[in-house]
Amino acid sequence: MTSKNTVSRIALSVALALGMAGAATVVTTPVAVMAADAKKPTVSPAVGRPAQEAQKLLTENKPKEAAAKAQEALVAAKNPYEILISNQLLANASLKAGDYATGAKALDAMIASGQLPDATPVRKTLVQLYYQTKNYTKTIEVATAYLKDQPNDTEIPVLVAQSYYLTNDYTKASAGLRAVVRASDAAGRPVKEETLSLLMASDYALKNDDAVRGDLEMLVARYPKPQYTKDLISMYEKSLRAASSATKTSLDVYLIKFNTGLLTKPEDYTGMTELALQDGMPGLAKKVMDKGVADGVLGQGAQKDRENRMLNLATTQAAADQKTLAAGEAEAAKAKTGDALVKTGEAYWSYGMFDKAIAATEAGIAKGVTDADDAKLRLGIAYLGAGQRPKALEAWKGITPGSVPGQLAALWRIQK
Repeated sequence: MTSKNTVSRIALSVALALGMAGAATVVTTPVAVMAADAKKPTVSPAVGRPAQEAQKLLTENKPKEAAAKAQEALVAAKNPYEILISNQLLANASLKAGDYATGAKALDAMIASGQLPDATPVRKTLVQLYYQTKNYTKTIEVATAYLKDQPNDTEIPVLVAQSYYLTNDYTKASAGLRAVVRASDAAGRPVKEETLSLLMASDYALKNDDAVRGDLEMLVARYPKPQYTKDLISMYEKSLRAASSATKTSLDVYLIKFNTGLLTKPEDYTGMTELALQDGMPGLAKKVMDKGVADGVLGQGAQKDRENRMLNLATTQAAADQKTLAAGEAEAAKAKTGDALVKTGEAYWSYGMFDKAIAATEAGIAKGVTDADDAKLRLGIAYLGAGQRPKALEAWKGITPGSVPGQLAALWRIQK
């Protein structure tokens, strides 16, 4: 499962998402109605007098007094039309007074009267009111009827999913929110960050780590905040540690953190440098140390002498390595497999020589390699370095899903 820190952040995301939904503005403007029958029914004086007084009080901005008069009219109402207009006044007055429970009851009665030519807008307001008053069962019930007539509505399905979440039906919450995402994507509409956060929380409650990771990927792609990126890398890092203990894998994770600005401590920089030197990539080691010094992370504290020695070592080895690149590539080209060429391409990449990196890696793959997935990963990284993102994505498509290179490629896809 996800780490405790990630869990706490998911909880915060949920609070924000539900808080924003809970603060949804309810309709407090007058609900205009008209009898379904074109011939307007008569209204008895017993209903008409308090109804007129209620209307006058509403114009004077006295909603509580207006609600009392509307209640008086409702008690005297006999026919469906009288019931309708009395509930209309009561709904408007109650909403303006902030009495959402009474307002919801009045709106429900308006719909039940059968006198509305189009109950759709009233029903939508009723859904919002039921959610506002935390009546999640009624929210779902009324929303279901509303969505049959308004399947393209983009707001109410989210309230339904939130209602399911708040009643602990995480399966339906997740399914509903995922449907919202699919529909929005198909229509070219943006999906709100709060919607994706709640989807992630629902999947977390279902203990579905794969889904949570996918939700985080969507958040990173659409709302690229550093914390989302950090959480996503942490989830993949845990999975990668379980799948591989290889030094190369650890270096790859460090590299992704380095590229996303997530190396913040001296030991992060020196740890990555040591792994780069062990992997025969002094160019990368020097780049990491140079960045640490430039950012003021290295060369300042108690370990500055050791850090300076590491920088000098990386600088010396990188200078020597660069002199042998051409000869190394020629030697690699003579090998029976393309593994050495892929490694040469990686060296070129570490020095920013992306065109040479692409050419060497492609030649290695064409020759045949021990680990085709890893070679495709390196090719994609080289293409990304050269600013050819579409080709990088194409290279990564051929990697076995779920493999270590496949997981690393998923993290590289979030790089800009």
